[in-house]
Amino acid sequence: MRDSVVFYRSFYDSIKNIPEEDQLKVYTAIMEYAMNDIQPEIEGIALAIFLLVKPQIDANNKRYQNGMKPKTKQPISKTEAKSKQNISENEAKEKEKENVKEKEKENVKDKTYTCAFEQLWNAYPRKKEKAKAYKCYKARLADGFSEDELLLAVKRYADECKKNHTDERYIKLGATFLGPNTPFLDYLEGGVTGDAGGEARELTLSEQLRREAENYEGDFDGFDESYDR
Repeated sequence: MRDSVVFYRSFYDSIKNIPEEDQLKVYTAIMEYAMNDIQPEIEGIALAIFLLVKPQIDANNKRYQNGMKPKTKQPISKTEAKSKQNISENEAKEKEKENVKEKEKENVKDKTYTCAFEQLWNAYPRKKEKAKAYKCYKARLADGFSEDELLLAVKRYADECKKNHTDERYIKLGATFLGPNTPFLDYLEGGVTGDAGGEARELTLSEQLRREAENYEGDFDGFDESYDR
């Protein structure tokens, strides 16, 4: 039993040209058969028209019945299910191994330092956040500073901290000392000098006078009070 039926225009065109009495019989036969599966008891031209449309009604009813059936998944064997599970587990394990290898490569890359930096780091007075310091070190090299200049600045800073007995918590982190604000420049320029292997010292009066002459670009305003002895 159905609640609806498809009535095609071709049905109508076939029925409209027969006598009205037979038209009613055909319409009734189509509805009873399509909706209630009742075979009509008609004859003559009405039966002839009904037999012409009956195959289409049967095809529609079959499609309707198939659409009413619940869809079922094709059953798979235990062996097939286990095989799929093993494949998924293996893929997951391989993916995890790849991730671990990538992380190991990144860690090795992050912890690989140049000999020049290792020398600088050995001299630096505060051994914390080495990787960040190395990143800043490479950035300063890219800015145009040389390895020797950075090493010299570090050694002068280390000598100053040692001389002043600076508490470690007040010593700049390596990443700060070599950072974009370039505080290390204070130990390359100014009133202290020395070499990479020697002890920092104050400039003598003659050295300061020579430096003032080399850097002189304007009117002379006299020496500052630090020149008085």
